[in-house]
Parts: sequence; structure tokens; C-alpha cells
Amino acid sequence: MERMRLVVPEMRELLEARQVEDVKDIIAGFEPVEVAEVFEHFNEVEQLSLLKDLDPPTAAKIFEELHIDEQMRLISGLEHRRAAGVLNEMSPDDRADLFEDLPEELGSRFLALMKQPEAADVRELMQYPSNTAGGLMTTKYASALEETTVGEAMKNLRERARKLEVIYYLYVEDRAGRLVGVVSLKQLVLSAPERRLSDIMKSNPVYLKLEMHQEEAAKEVAKYDFVAMPVVDELGRLRGIVTVDDVVDVIETEATEDMHKMASMQVVDEAYLRVGFLSLARKRIVWLVALLFIETLSGKVLQVYSGAIEAVVALAYFIPLLTGTGGNAGAQTSTMIVRGLATGEISIRDGTRVISREILMGLFLGLILGTFAFARAYWGEGNLALGLTLGTSVIAVVTMATLAGSLLPIFFRLLRRDPAVMAGPFITTLVDVVSLIIYLEIARRLLF
Repeated sequence: MERMRLVVPEMRELLEARQVEDVKDIIAGFEPVEVAEVFEHFNEVEQLSLLKDLDPPTAAKIFEELHIDEQMRLISGLEHRRAAGVLNEMSPDDRADLFEDLPEELGSRFLALMKQPEAADVRELMQYPSNTAGGLMTTKYASALEETTVGEAMKNLRERARKLEVIYYLYVEDRAGRLVGVVSLKQLVLSAPERRLSDIMKSNPVYLKLEMHQEEAAKEVAKYDFVAMPVVDELGRLRGIVTVDDVVDVIETEATEDMHKMASMQVVDEAYLRVGFLSLARKRIVWLVALLFIETLSGKVLQVYSGAIEAVVALAYFIPLLTGTGGNAGAQTSTMIVRGLATGEISIRDGTRVISREILMGLFLGLILGTFAFARAYWGEGNLALGLTLGTSVIAVVTMATLAGSLLPIFFRLLRRDPAVMAGPFITTLVDVVSLIIYLEIARRLLF
């Protein structure tokens, strides 16, 4: 972006002088994503001028890299036929994403002006939910019938290559359009021209289902380390492919959602500086209010056990130590379990094993931490009973926290809810309340 920013003043001058060819020469030396990154340095008139004067393929590549809000604003400002020309050149999946957000009337107007194949492609892709493999896929892929020869397939590839998103794989279909095999470009180049694809293809290729959630689809692509994976319908017919660049976007989106949920806030779909102040506050305040009400239970617990605290004032000294230790242990456990569930390292079937392991882990860590806590209370206050109370409480609280940190995310996954909700501030707040009950109940039994 830095190197592109240096030429922005020069591009401005050329645009004002209507020296379009010179602007094109400058842009040709940079990647589309770099041009898109400096778009904000131009005013709207200059932005529209760039998109209007560039050839449609180049304009489309830059347009694809812009944020969806910028796309919406600029596509509405372009002359409709010019906008349709840019839309024709966009990748099918990016184009379908844009149409999902366009007002229905404007979308229909553009579809009427677009080329028929591209318009039909938009209508097909918009049938699938955006968070599925069907909504993620592109229809620009290389395919051929199984009886096609290598020579014929190579000839067809050369003719169609410019319009395809990736050509690393050639997908092989039968006469009914069902996916029956895949041939890598390397294998195709190395095979004799007269051989048939059915002789060299890899049968029973891995694939994604149209209705598969995008997160699961991303995991599959990452698991097999493919540049692209085919998507089939319920009859096994090839409908499109999901490419690795889309998978990277999905992983980033899902990771962002999990981070927001683990921080106990509603998901923010836009970049931080693009979100309005009140909108951002609204997404944060809901969970903060909920956690506030849960935390008020701590006051109720202290009220119930106020007599014990008044009798042994030193009990109050160690409340922050106890709740902090329990909260940290619970947050550690829930973070590991949520990540394991998200990456597929842990499944529902592993639930019993994971919970048992974390109970043992809680006891082990609790014994170590409880020993330190006992020493602190005994030598600091000179009270053996208080030391035993604190040490025993730490063991119980850490064990409870690791149990909650493992059980709740697995339980939420079992309910088909996002386990990321059961992490961060939520688990910490919950453990705080339960920790107080455990601590003061143990104190009541040991000290009185």
C-alpha cells in the first residue's frame, strides 16, 4: 500500500487532465488489492471516474477488493450500463455476495442489463444461503466429460483459461453431469494427448455438499490442502468449486466472530473504524448488562454469609485471590476447548474423555495453587484454620472452574449453539459467583 500511496497525487493530476491511458499504465504496475487500498484517498468523483474509464476486467478486479459498503455506494453512482459491464466481469461468488445486499429494484435493473449467462449465474448462486458451500462457491471452473481425450481437454482449457478462476484441476463428469473424477493440471500436461480422461483421472474425488456450512467447508479444504474443492448437489452433480482465497476469508470471518463472542459481545461485521459509535456501543452493552446482573449475585452471596465474614474479617482479604484464580482457570480451559471444537480436534464424542481429563487437571493444578494459598493465609495471618479454608477452597474452585470451562462449551455444541459464547467474561463471571459460594460454605464448616 505504501508504494501505491506515493503515486496517488500523480494519478489525481492525470484524472483531472483526462489522461486515462497514463492512469491505466500506472495501475498496471500494481496489484488490484493495492489500488483498492488507496481508493479512500480519492473523492467519490475520482473513484467513479476510475471505474468508468478503466476497461471492465480491470475495473472489476479492483471493485472486487473494495469493502461491501464502498461497492454498494459506487455501483449505485455508476451509469447503469457501465455498472452492468463491471458486474459481468466480476467473479461469480463476489458478484452474488454484492447482489444479496443490493436493493431489490436496483438488482433487478442490473440483471436486465447484464449478459444472460452472468445474470443466470447470479440467480442460481443467490438460491443458496451465503454461509454455505453453495453460497461460497464460484461457477467458473474447468470440467470435461470422462471420454474426452487429453489433447481435447488441453485445447478446451487454452480457449477458456481467461474466464476460469483456477485451472489447477480439471473436474471430470459423466453424461448426467455427476462428478466422477479429477485430473490435476500437472497430470494433464504429462499425459499422452490420445489418452482419455477416464484412464488418468483420480476416481472418487473428495467434494463438498451444497448445504454444508461454510466453516465446515473451510475445514475440509484446509484438511486436504487443496487449492480448490468441487461442490456437488444431492444427486452428485457438479455445481461449482470453493477456492482457497474464499476459504481464507471464511477462516478470518469465523475467527473474528469467535473472538467477539469470547469477549461477550455481539458480532461486529464491519471494520472497527467503519462501525458507528452508537452501533458499536449497542453491540457491547447487551452482554455487559447481562454480566452485570449475574455479578450482582456475588453481592447476594456476600450478604447471605455476612455473619461469617464479620466473625472472621480476614476471609474478605482473600476473595479477590480466590475469584481471580478460579476465573483464570476457567478461562484457560474454555479457550482451549472452544478452539479444539472449532478446529475439529475435539468432537462431541470426546466429551466424556475431555471432561474427565479437565477434572483431573483441575485437581492437580488446584493442589499446587492451594498449597501456595494455604501458606499465604497461614503465615500471613497466623491462622491454621483460615489457611486450611483457603487452601481447600482453591482446590475446589479450580476443579469447578476447569469442569465448567470444559462442560459448558461441549454442552453448547451439543445444542448446536456456538461454544465461543461460553468463554472469556461469561465463564469468568459465572465462576466468580460459584467460587464465593464454595469459599464461604467451606469457611462456615471449618471455622464455625
